[in-house]
Amino acid sequence: MVLSGCSIGASGGQSNESAEQSLLAIPGVTDATVNTESMKSGFQDETSTVVELKLEAGAAVSDPNSLVDYLLRVAWSTQTKEANTSVVVQVVSEPQISILDALDAGGWDSAGGRSQHPERALVSAGEVKERFGDWPGDVPELPEGLITGPTSAPAP
Repeated sequence: MVLSGCSIGASGGQSNESAEQSLLAIPGVTDATVNTESMKSGFQDETSTVVELKLEAGAAVSDPNSLVDYLLRVAWSTQTKEANTSVVVQVVSEPQISILDALDAGGWDSAGGRSQHPERALVSAGEVKERFGDWPGDVPELPEGLITGPTSAPAP
């Protein structure tokens, strides 16, 4: 017997590895990780998706709000396990951008983090789902000119 129209697991989206490779292909990005973290809280599984990006010293983020929105979309498009608690974004850059400020500018109501750690903040999974739709979301396209690499010194 063959059942059509039935599927097990998520359709669409991308693997964590594919998401990492896409992030590493961005000029100025020196390291990228996409992880799904789960823990038990009582009888409930709490799952978060974490996207971490490290930029080359001197790389400039032209629009931090758009970068953070893109990274949230990347996190929501990963198929490993649906985040039901939060989506965490971390960007280490020099000069450092504030993820909390970018989330605030983007109108994210549930953004949380610590002001002494401007490189990392989180958004509730419920708000991400409300804004981007069912999980896994579509694989986002990188907006042009989001990060510009440092200009290298002219050769002597």
